[in-house]
Amino acid sequence: MGKVVLYIAQSLDGYIARENGDIDWLWDDRDYGYDDFINTIDTVILGRKTYEQLFELTDEFPYHSKDVYVVSETMEGHDDYATFVQPEQITPLINVLRTDQNKNIWIVGGSMLIEDFIRMGLIDEYHIAIQPVLIGSGIRLFKSNEHQEELDFIDYHRFDDGMLMLTYRRKEKERKN
Repeated sequence: MGKVVLYIAQSLDGYIARENGDIDWLWDDRDYGYDDFINTIDTVILGRKTYEQLFELTDEFPYHSKDVYVVSETMEGHDDYATFVQPEQITPLINVLRTDQNKNIWIVGGSMLIEDFIRMGLIDEYHIAIQPVLIGSGIRLFKSNEHQEELDFIDYHRFDDGMLMLTYRRKEKERKN
């Protein structure tokens, strides 16, 4: 059964991108465990803006070997790379994917999609890389959210350049009979 995983990097001051969406402060030639992580994934889910930005950042679509869904209020159907789903279809889609796959589901971003997944209690694990840089302003990883989510600390890895990868799992809520 697949888990829903948020795997993302942020600046030390909590931003995933500059105001204009630029992530120039983040790129490095190092892997930081990405190749191992991507091998645990069957499905990639992106927000529309993040999906469109991919084509500006890369010459080749990076998720050819994965099932790709893009959450959008305006796009429908599919294109050569992804299937488009409406926001109200997220929970039913995740329920099907969790039971039909052996590997995990990666929530790539952006911040609005992440906020929706947190609010709906759909993220099982959080893998957050903290880049040792302060960018001052931009798009926050975690927006204001009325949903409180309690997490268990699982692991951390410190890289020699100061990058820190933190891993948390959503606490299972006690069921009342």
